[in-house]
Amino acid sequence: MTRTWCVQATSRSLIIKTCCAGLLALSLCHPASASQVEDLVCPHPTPAPKPLIASPVATVSMAGNQMPSNAELGPLAHTTIRDQPVLDRHAIPGLELANGQLRRIAFWGDSHIAAGPFMPTLISALRDKGLSVGPRFLPPTMGRANVSLPGLRAYCIGSAWSTEIAYTSPTPLDIGPALADRVVEGGPESYLWLDLRNASREAEMQQVQMVYDAPQGATVDYSIDDGGTHTLTLDSTTDSELLTVRSDHPIATLKLRVARGKLVLHGFMLEPVKLPDVTFDVYGLPSATVKGWANANPKVIAQTLHGVGYDGVALEYGTNEGADKDFDADKYAALLTKALTNVRQVFPSASCLLVGPPDRGVLRAGKDRRLPLLAYSRIHHQIETIQRTVGSRFGCVAWSWQDLMGGQGGSYGWAHAQPSLMGRDLIHLSPDGYRRTGHALAHSLGWTP
Repeated sequence: MTRTWCVQATSRSLIIKTCCAGLLALSLCHPASASQVEDLVCPHPTPAPKPLIASPVATVSMAGNQMPSNAELGPLAHTTIRDQPVLDRHAIPGLELANGQLRRIAFWGDSHIAAGPFMPTLISALRDKGLSVGPRFLPPTMGRANVSLPGLRAYCIGSAWSTEIAYTSPTPLDIGPALADRVVEGGPESYLWLDLRNASREAEMQQVQMVYDAPQGATVDYSIDDGGTHTLTLDSTTDSELLTVRSDHPIATLKLRVARGKLVLHGFMLEPVKLPDVTFDVYGLPSATVKGWANANPKVIAQTLHGVGYDGVALEYGTNEGADKDFDADKYAALLTKALTNVRQVFPSASCLLVGPPDRGVLRAGKDRRLPLLAYSRIHHQIETIQRTVGSRFGCVAWSWQDLMGGQGGSYGWAHAQPSLMGRDLIHLSPDGYRRTGHALAHSLGWTP
């Protein structure tokens, strides 16, 4: 059971009292103006999330990274971009942009979507149609390397926070929808500060809900919009709880620190002043595999979402599974079956999209220098075929990233494009390659002509 508190503001003080049942609420009635709230100054240097804006064309030099020679590549050095068909809208109605109907969409995946321009390109395609787009669930992955979090202008996070990750666990986990939880014990390095304003320093969030567990209870110090620091005691919990911060003015910043006890953070649910036409939540983790969904307890994810559902869900995995040169197709099919079983337990009626891995090349250096040119390409093709076959049993539609690149070996041609569409490792794409992919997927989804 959850407890409910309302915190009314008298001048700059907060008074906690019992209120309506169902959540823990901090209500700030007269916050400072967003423009008067100071920017965050972290106690220690913290990487700020990169702004998700379109950057100029990037040049990626392949010189010195021991690309296979043109003589060895032969026709594979030719750049091919294959137009992908528009997906059957009847098969994925939850990803169709119906006039006047709000949509909630979520993407799970690896480093391809965790940072960089792939997801922002999809979001831009929606905005180009005149739709407002914004996140509603903020993953707790602030401070993780190579993760961008739409909805956060800046953050500060202490060094005491650790991370539980589903895809690395040898056993199933009770974990939140991000498939990664943050855990901290009380102390000076247990702080987490969030700047929720947009790039223009305008506050847009009417309410913020922290989704958490406090296994043995906890004491939390908090401040809102440069207000004074106050203390709140959280009772021990057996299920995830909601700590709700609401205001009659949009919230600019929220500062939290666990003073005592242990806190497990699943993320933050955001409620802007005006709901966007399209909610677009991105749960990206570098190096992630579909094992994260296979390892997750679907009942816990559903409970942690507190009734939130999605019209359309997309899973973008396969690159890290394909890094195993001894790839076992049967084991992968079983793992994907378990993952999609769990997805369907959480989102039984959501439209489902599986984005296959891009093509991957082989450098003539290090441990891979003697591998055949198509060693990884063939594995990625197997993975995509399995995704298409297994996914169809769960009502999931497959989209071929490798085919967009020209099929097996297409990574070499994309590396030779001017400017290059591949990264120097022949695994990741260049910014231009991710933008090209985002435009292609938006077209297949029917979001662009």
